[in-house]
Amino acid sequence: MKKLFIWMIITALLFVPMTALAEGESEEPQDPQPTGTPGTEPLGDEPGGEEEPPVPPVNLEIDNGHVYEGMTRAYENGYTPTVNDGKAIVVLPLIASGEIAGNMVTATPNLGGSSSPFKYSNYQKNFYLADNAVQGDTTVSSYLVRFDLPLERDRFDGVYPVSIDINATAADGNAIQQSFTTYVVITDGKDPNAPEPTPKPEEPQSQPKIIVSRYSINPSPVMAGDEFDATITLKNTSETKSVRNMTATISCDSQNFVLKNDISIIYIGKLDKGQQKEIKVTYKTDMETPPQRYTIMLNIEYDNSDAVTFSSSGTVPVAVKQPLRMEMEAPQIPESVNAGDTMPISVQVMNMGRSQVFNVRLELSAPGLIPSETAFIGNMEPGSATAGEMNVFVGMKSMSEGYEGDEKYGYTNGLITLIYEDESGQEYTEEIEIATLINEPVIIPTSTEPEEEPEKAGQWWISIIIGAVVIAGLATYLIVRKKKGQKHEVH
Repeated sequence: MKKLFIWMIITALLFVPMTALAEGESEEPQDPQPTGTPGTEPLGDEPGGEEEPPVPPVNLEIDNGHVYEGMTRAYENGYTPTVNDGKAIVVLPLIASGEIAGNMVTATPNLGGSSSPFKYSNYQKNFYLADNAVQGDTTVSSYLVRFDLPLERDRFDGVYPVSIDINATAADGNAIQQSFTTYVVITDGKDPNAPEPTPKPEEPQSQPKIIVSRYSINPSPVMAGDEFDATITLKNTSETKSVRNMTATISCDSQNFVLKNDISIIYIGKLDKGQQKEIKVTYKTDMETPPQRYTIMLNIEYDNSDAVTFSSSGTVPVAVKQPLRMEMEAPQIPESVNAGDTMPISVQVMNMGRSQVFNVRLELSAPGLIPSETAFIGNMEPGSATAGEMNVFVGMKSMSEGYEGDEKYGYTNGLITLIYEDESGQEYTEEIEIATLINEPVIIPTSTEPEEEPEKAGQWWISIIIGAVVIAGLATYLIVRKKKGQKHEVH
């Protein structure tokens, strides 16, 4: 009974506070319920009313855990680019956090300032998403950026940063611009703290020489107004070095020469040690070219094995002559002459060319016509004219040397020969033909009184005396002429 009473007291104590609390809550004013426009629901109850979370941007990250071709270790293990054979190999494997338009990124290395050991060039490249092999016989889908950067020969040791700028476009059209930096360590260059070495004076070295070793002119001599070919041989005199990029510029010291080749510069290219090269040029001279020696000039330029340019020159002489044009007018020879007479002959000689001629003379050769001497005129200037005079003794045809006929008198013919020389002493001849009738000698009496006709029986000795006088005169002339000829031969 006592236990029952205690339990009822405990129950009453618990019930009273809960009831009071319920009553207290009912007495507090109630919060007004939200009301809206009739027919609408609160915003929180609308379907799809919650905001979607923003899409994160696409980023590129270095694949730190794999070793790709060209790498000795992974990035997480301290990757550094390798330097070998004058090149620095920079490998940058990238993995995208999302889709990139065209699966392509553009990479541009930034090589630093003027102290950089790299050779400057445009190294920008496009790289595409691919399954690239990594160490462990597996592949990774990544953008494998790689640059083989040539190094300068005179580079210095040190650590040089290489910044690689990446540009791409995400699938949603947003631009991606990121930059990654790696460091190239140079250990095979010069010590930057070492003092500058004193340059040694360069020892003089023999350089190849190009000369004109021979030439030929065809035709030679060149006549004014004609074309001619000059064949020229160029030789590399060096026994150890070749030349290259060789040209020969052709010119002449006369405006009367016109080059017939298409161009005046002849490209030869390479000429090995001791080698020769033949070139050919064609010129045309005009009719006004004075007769003298002219010069074809060659200006030769070439490079040695170190691409240093040198030059040399050569000359080719060309002798030009003016064509000689000598003319003479046929003399007036009587149709008949008498043996024993002396006949003067005058021949008009004209220099019709543009050159001086030398030692102009006339000679006569005809049976029975014996000139007293050669008609010597001498030198003649261009455009001049003069007459050659000679006295010719009329004898018997049998008195001329070389005559083989039996006739003493009668028709005879022969040649008047014009002989002249050019400035080099070369002899030229021109000829004209003459002819006449040689009659027997005629004795003309000196007295005007009629002579009595002598007896016929006594006239024969008179003819003998006249004939003897003529023969004696001719014999004396021939002896004197022969002695003069012998004196000239002795001198």
